[in-house]
Amino acid sequence: MLSVIKAGTGHLEEMSLLLSELFAMEADFADECDTDKQLAGLRLILEHPDRGVLLLLLRDGEIAGMVNLAFAFSTYEGGPVIMLEDFIVAAAERGQGSGRFFMDRIVEYGKENGFLRITLLADAGNARALHFYEAAGYKYSNMRCLRLGLG
Repeated sequence: MLSVIKAGTGHLEEMSLLLSELFAMEADFADECDTDKQLAGLRLILEHPDRGVLLLLLRDGEIAGMVNLAFAFSTYEGGPVIMLEDFIVAAAERGQGSGRFFMDRIVEYGKENGFLRITLLADAGNARALHFYEAAGYKYSNMRCLRLGLG
């Protein structure tokens, strides 16, 4: 049975393993996988629930996926929005509808909590992920992602 729960500090190691799996698939991050940074970031999210939430996908009580929902305010939308990051379903779960179940729960979470939009970034070379997001109703934006490292 599939379910979704909020993550806690007891889930840090499992989430770090999922992040390592995710980052290995993303061209921007494949060479920069640092477990200590991942754990530090996860702890910060858990310590600041007003800024975001970590949700876990469970199958029969075992962690099968995770997502980081970062909260922000949009001047265009005039209210709160979600930046969906770190969406990963474990390899053994893919192709079984688990990702779609998880995404549907994420959208429900956003609606139930008054968010007005969900935005995400996906690796341009990950055709499977892009197809998944399109099938879930996400639309391409004319905006381009640019980054400036500060640390």
